[in-house]
This record gives sequence, C-alpha cells and structure tokens, in this order.
Amino acid sequence: MDDNIIACICEGGAEQAIMDTLLDNNAIIFVKGQLLDEKIIRTRSAQKFEQDYLRKNFNRKITVYRILDSRREKFKLSKLYKD
Repeated sequence: MDDNIIACICEGGAEQAIMDTLLDNNAIIFVKGQLLDEKIIRTRSAQKFEQDYLRKNFNRKITVYRILDSRREKFKLSKLYKD
C-alpha cells in the first residue's frame, strides 16, 4: 500500500472528526498526502463516488476505506471499479 492513493470515505461528521484527529496525530497507517484530493470524502453513494472521483485517470492503485457506524449501508461499486 506504500504508494497507493487512499480514498477514505466517512459516513458522517463524527467519523470524519475521528479520522481527522488520527491523521493530524500520525496515528494511522496513511498520511493526509496519500488521500485522494488530500481530504476525507463524505459521500454515501457508490455511484456518486465513482462519478466524482474514479472517472479520472490515475497511474496508481486506489485503496478505498469506508468508515461508518451502520452495517445496513449499501455501497457497491460497479464491476468496472470492483478490483
């Protein structure tokens, strides 16, 4: 994962605040500079995430982390982006 781009998607404000704190204190396995657009992403829709972020040309692999507190949230990327 060393040179991967990280897409960190948070469900809500509480999750984002926790992730921001972890990033600010270097208490997580990636740094803010690795983040896609260098920010935490706030979207619940896989289709919107694909539209806004994945339809760009990247020269590195993107690792997606979803931070949420609900097990019922559905987030299914299309087959094109599944891997």
